[in-house]
Amino acid sequence: MSARVELDKGGIKNKVASGVSRVQSVLDAQVLKDSNYFAPKRENTLIDSSIQSTRIGSGELIWNTPYAKAQYYGFPNKSKDSNPNASMLWFEEAKSRHKEAWINLANSEYSK
Repeated sequence: MSARVELDKGGIKNKVASGVSRVQSVLDAQVLKDSNYFAPKRENTLIDSSIQSTRIGSGELIWNTPYAKAQYYGFPNKSKDSNPNASMLWFEEAKSRHKEAWINLANSEYSK
C-alpha cells in the first residue's frame, strides 16, 4: 500500500498570512481601544492622535503628539477630571488588565 500527498505550499502560506493579518488588525483595534481607556484626556488630542497615526494591522500603536512621551513616562499626577482612569504607561496598564483577553481574542480570531 502506498500513498502520495501533495501539499499546496503556496496556498498554505497564503492562508496563514491572511489569518495573521486578520488577527493583527483585530488585535490592534482592541489594544488601542483598551489602552486609550487609560490615556490622559484633556481635549482628546492625545487619543485622537493614536486613532489617526496608528495603522491598524501594523502591530504598532502610535500616540503622535509633541507631549505623548512626556505624558507616558514623565508626569505621574494625571488630571482625572476628563478621564478618571488616566494613568502613566497607559498601554502597560491596559496590558496588565487585558492581556489574557487579548490572547483569547487572537486565538479565537485565528481559528475562524
